[in-house]
Amino acid sequence: MRWWFLGMVRPAAPEGRRWEPSKEEQQRVLDEWETARERLERLVSARVTAVGEVLRAAELPVERSEDGPTPGFDAPAERDYTWVLDAFQAAGKLLDEAADLPDLAAAAVLAERALVRFAALHARRAGQPEPRAPERCYYNPLHAAVEHTGPPPRKQHRQRARRRTGPREAAADRRPACASCRKAILAGQQPDVLPALVPVKVSRLRTARLLVPYYSVPQQWSLWSVSVCGAYGDEWPGLVLRGEHRRRAAAARKA
Repeated sequence: MRWWFLGMVRPAAPEGRRWEPSKEEQQRVLDEWETARERLERLVSARVTAVGEVLRAAELPVERSEDGPTPGFDAPAERDYTWVLDAFQAAGKLLDEAADLPDLAAAAVLAERALVRFAALHARRAGQPEPRAPERCYYNPLHAAVEHTGPPPRKQHRQRARRRTGPREAAADRRPACASCRKAILAGQQPDVLPALVPVKVSRLRTARLLVPYYSVPQQWSLWSVSVCGAYGDEWPGLVLRGEHRRRAAAARKA
């Protein structure tokens, strides 16, 4: 979808004047956002529910007793299992309390990361290779995972450095992108970016809400702009369970 750019389309304002969206333009942005939110909530709810069913049906990789984990399970396995539980709980919390589209995307990302780590625990227990965590599309973490069909990433980087690339190829290589977003960038088009609704001061007395790429939202307003909606780093479940996502959303509303 490219609809989120509607919130940024505006006529050229006379020099010295700041552009202000009309009431109709502002309402169109809010209507588009609400439609996207309802659609995304259904999608993410289904994903989180599916992960929950797998976790409930699978045998627990760490067996507990009053004295702690069963002998034979090391501390890293115990930490991983605790993280799985926290990540899935955080996903459910985000689904219930989402203030914006990136919160919903983060719910899906954390639930799916919990499932991948759960599978890794089982593989480790069985002495099998651990599954590799998928790399997320930077432009929209809900897109199909980035696939690596060629040489390892470091070798690919060296190969790209040795050959000349045009500006479009350089832009496509700058961030991990799914096949669809990469194709759009190579064609000189905008990728299908996950949007966020943010307040923008358009006059001394008026603030409008516009749709912008989720990764451009200031960090004080969102947990997700620097983490690809929770795809990287292990601190996000703990922050969500402590309510940090709500605190930053409130800061954005007060802006």
